[in-house]
Amino acid sequence: MGRFTKVVMFVVVLIYIWCLYIYLNTPIRTDIVKMGLLEDSENVTAYLIKDEKLLYSNYGENFDEIAKEGERVSKGSKIAIIYKNDVDPKIQEALKKINERIADISSNQANNALFSGDLKKLDDQIRSKIDEVINASRNGEASMLSKLKSDINQLLDKKMIISGEKGASGKNLEALQKEKESYEQQLSSSKMDLIAEVSGVVSYQLDGLEQILNPEKINEFTPEDFESLERLNLSNAQADKELRPIAKIIDNYKWYIGFLMDADKVYPMKVGEKVKIRFRDLKDKVIDASVYFISEEQKGKVVVVLCSDKYIDSFSSMRKVNVDIIKSSYSGFKIPVSAIRVKDGKTGVYIISDQVVRFREVEIIYKNDNFAIVKENSTNKNGLLLYDEVITKGKDIEEGKLVR
Repeated sequence: MGRFTKVVMFVVVLIYIWCLYIYLNTPIRTDIVKMGLLEDSENVTAYLIKDEKLLYSNYGENFDEIAKEGERVSKGSKIAIIYKNDVDPKIQEALKKINERIADISSNQANNALFSGDLKKLDDQIRSKIDEVINASRNGEASMLSKLKSDINQLLDKKMIISGEKGASGKNLEALQKEKESYEQQLSSSKMDLIAEVSGVVSYQLDGLEQILNPEKINEFTPEDFESLERLNLSNAQADKELRPIAKIIDNYKWYIGFLMDADKVYPMKVGEKVKIRFRDLKDKVIDASVYFISEEQKGKVVVVLCSDKYIDSFSSMRKVNVDIIKSSYSGFKIPVSAIRVKDGKTGVYIISDQVVRFREVEIIYKNDNFAIVKENSTNKNGLLLYDEVITKGKDIEEGKLVR
């Protein structure tokens, strides 16, 4: 073999080795097929629409709550005491504190059975201390008497507090009741009771939207109406200064939530369809709902109103909320969109099996900009399988290519 021939063969071998190196080391990226979930959802700013009955007063704006915010009351219940504006606020504050103290004592008395063992133990300790006083007196131990007297007083105070005969104010229940009656008599001509006209949940947080966002007006809502909500300069004050809303009673058995949405993003929602609402401000709590109303389109926008009868925390005080409207959810094999290819008119992915590239046809159920959910088909031996390694990036990828 001549020298020239050897050189040619050497060059050919080098070229072959180089091509093989390039062939085997084409940079590729892969991902593992796993089960996953994708949501078709939209994040929106929404408004709660509730059946709210306003309660008015012509007395003034000063009042004491009887029913607390968010408390459910029955029709005819007294929910607050309203005072005229010229009432001495010191009397109101004193009466409020007395009512709180009476409630504490009454609660303690109602629970006396729970503390009966403590009361007996205290009685035994008091008797023991009295015996010590007698012995100290007989033995002339004057220095002990002062300490023993202090111990007995502390035990007596503790017993009175537990039994409800004495509170932090140092007054027993009977004295507090008399003081309460005295204050109430002073206020009797300057107060009125606020009565619940219907049953429901009490709220004192008024925002001026109670009569605008009314369930009876839902079918009249337009995109323009909702766009104007942001610009409204609302006030709880009414045109009639003599009659002001003090509180409201909310029907918490059914509520609605309305929001603006691009008309081309409504699909597949339609009236009667089930959806889910994720409340971002309530630790992503998800609530079932149904589509109640979809308005006519205006400038590419529509108003969508959902309805639900599910309980949510802080219902009475909520109005403007940040939520995700989950139109649909899809589960199956979750893969990156970048893995999807088309080969001979068929949609599928390339996988690496035994260091060789293989094509697997897939059926896409749903996809977004980043991921796709494809149908699981374990009966097809040539189908995509869980934990397959799919190629998400690479050049000159073709079936049968050796990659490792």
